[in-house]
Parts: sequence; structure tokens; C-alpha cells
Amino acid sequence: MTQMVPDKRNALLWQGTGPVSDSVAAEDFRASMRKLACGVVVVTTLTDGRPWGVTLSSVSSFSADPARISLSVGKNTATAQFIVEQEKFGVAILSAEDEALARSLAAPGQPKFIPDEQLDRPSAELGVPVIAQALYNLECRVAYIVEAIDHLLVIADVITARIGAGATGVGPLTFYDSTFGSFTAAHSKGNLT
Repeated sequence: MTQMVPDKRNALLWQGTGPVSDSVAAEDFRASMRKLACGVVVVTTLTDGRPWGVTLSSVSSFSADPARISLSVGKNTATAQFIVEQEKFGVAILSAEDEALARSLAAPGQPKFIPDEQLDRPSAELGVPVIAQALYNLECRVAYIVEAIDHLLVIADVITARIGAGATGVGPLTFYDSTFGSFTAAHSKGNLT
């Protein structure tokens, strides 16, 4: 049984009523998720006018029409605070050559100011920081935020998608089994439905 809970933006949140204690052991879950290969992005915001970014692998396409993405971020982080306050952010889809940047912006407990040499001019529509060597840079405006345990699930409208300087034959940066890597196509293109 679920219940509908209206949020402050008139959306509906369906909340299960089953106990959380029925879930798999945390160690087993973490081990299984390490086997899920994923792309790597930097989510960018501003703090006191300075470009800030955090490396995430929890970003995915949510819908194509309207263009929306979803991501999750720890609710007690500076990045979550900036997204909630500003209701906008950038997403830089990293190339395999961006591993050093990804590592520097993933370090727990460290300030995540983006080095000037990594930046391009700010985005046109929303003014969010842009990573120069990314494959693509997206400008996003928050549509919904759902608080879920210790994270925020953010669903955002993609306002612009701009090809980056890194999109010159280099593949995306990936993360698998706690290791950064790159993508190599096995055969031909296909569709997931």
C-alpha cells in the first residue's frame, strides 16, 4: 500500500509503507552496485560567485520530451545546498581525458572549487559553470526535489545541451568497480527499451 503526499510544488510523492529493514545488507548492495558501469559527470554550481563542482555517477536521462535528467546527491553536502538555493546547475559529461578533474572533485571532505584552467565561459542561459574539455555541458533548472533518507533526488529540466571541446574522438569517462576507465564499443549501436 502506498500513500500520496503533496509536496510544496504540487507534485505527488508515492511513499511505500513497507519497513526499510527488509532491504539487502549494505555491504551486499555496495558490492552489487560496484558492478554497474556508469558514466561520470561533474555537477557545477556557484558559491559566492566561484565555480564549484562535484563528481557524480548517479546521473541519468529521465525523459526526452520534455528533456529531463535525474541525479542524487547527499542531502547534507554543500552541493545539495547550492542546488536547493539556486534551483539551477550544470552537468558536464566527462571525457576519458578528464580523470584527474573527476578525482579532484570526488575527494570527500575537500573543497570542490573548479580550477580556472578547467573552465570555459559560463553558460548562456543560466550562467552555470562550464567545463571546457567535457564531451557535453548541460544547463539544468530544478523541476522537483525529493528527500529520500540521506539523499536528495533531483529531477531537472535540461535547458541547453552544448557540445564540449572534449568531444573530438575521445570516449566518455566511466566508473566500474571503484575504478575510472573508458568506454570501448563491443559491436554495433543498439537501443534499450
